[in-house]
Amino acid sequence: MKIILLPNYLCRLYHRFTGASYIFTVLFLLGTTGFAQSQEQQTLPDHIYPGLEHVLSLTQPVTDLDPEQLSELINFVGAIPVGSSMDLKKRQGAAGAFYGFSVQGDLARVMDYAYSPDIPTYITMPSSIKNQKWLTPQVHHALRNLPRNVESTDAVHLLRGRDHEAITPDTHTGGYYSYNQDRVVTVLPGPTGPVLISVSIQNDSSEVGKKGCIIGEDEDWNYLYSGEKGLNKTGLGWVSSYMYYASSIIIYVADSTENVVHIGSFKWLNAGWAKMNMVKSNHILKGIERLASDFKIVLEAPGLPDASVLAKKYKDLLQNSEQGLQQMVSPYLQALEDSKSAELSSNPFKKLLASGEYLEQMSREEMVKVLMLEYVKGCIGKEALLQLASQSTQDQSSACLL
Repeated sequence: MKIILLPNYLCRLYHRFTGASYIFTVLFLLGTTGFAQSQEQQTLPDHIYPGLEHVLSLTQPVTDLDPEQLSELINFVGAIPVGSSMDLKKRQGAAGAFYGFSVQGDLARVMDYAYSPDIPTYITMPSSIKNQKWLTPQVHHALRNLPRNVESTDAVHLLRGRDHEAITPDTHTGGYYSYNQDRVVTVLPGPTGPVLISVSIQNDSSEVGKKGCIIGEDEDWNYLYSGEKGLNKTGLGWVSSYMYYASSIIIYVADSTENVVHIGSFKWLNAGWAKMNMVKSNHILKGIERLASDFKIVLEAPGLPDASVLAKKYKDLLQNSEQGLQQMVSPYLQALEDSKSAELSSNPFKKLLASGEYLEQMSREEMVKVLMLEYVKGCIGKEALLQLASQSTQDQSSACLL
């Protein structure tokens, strides 16, 4: 076993799912000099890299998709056992990792939830994505037709544009980040059913990391955002941290016979502070595993409402007045404050909640996000701080009522 001596501050940054693309997080561990164990990890076979590079090149408008160049890559994702993980070769100085998982169901259904412009990405990636917005209007509209294209044609469909994404707070430091990235979403025929590929490249640095907070367990999906620069950890409040570069490929390979979608996530990340890259492959892997767990929990939950029901709920909430949204969100924030969570013992969050300032500074989209996630939690059997959900065996459209 190999022992590595680490510096006093170990900066551990990793990506956590885009749903469309994935989420990046940062771990800064504060302490005295210590030791870490480096475990042997499988590496991705060399013959897979040409397909990955071709996929990443699709973010450039001059590149056309060549299905023949992707056959080995698609076959790899479709055949690799669930739970497999591998290190990737560095790309532009960024560490990388791969993880494979699966979701029961067909690809069109996965797309209806995870790639619909009418359902926020955070619904299927709640512990990873704070918000996501397409900056290319034509892509936003074209996504509505993509699930039907998957079911009805054997042609290649490719959407190319840019989006803005922000991630949830890191589990160790509370840091959260936002950034713009080039995006491609494409569907094409595969050996066992249709294939969806989502690609993202972040070439420009993110906005500076800001202080966020996770209340309770991360799987409870309760997060607060201060808007203040720095990290929410003793001794690291001063840090100006950034995500410098990231690239991500998520490949969904449908097996129509088995009614399952095999998913492979490939991620590279360069992040840290003072232009130093602190991220390692195992940090990225942990983030992908977290995203995969939530993605599977949500999409395989028996109580998950139809995509059309979620889309209508989201639309209805957006149409509420700001005052109306504040009235609905206020009990949620009060429940967080009453929880006496240890994470609230430090400023700025304790003061922001007690004074009512946090509610006042919440945007409309932030309030809608709270209500949507509480609604979904109630529907799929997770504990919700707001009692928004009630079950009905007669009509799924009324299974979760706000």
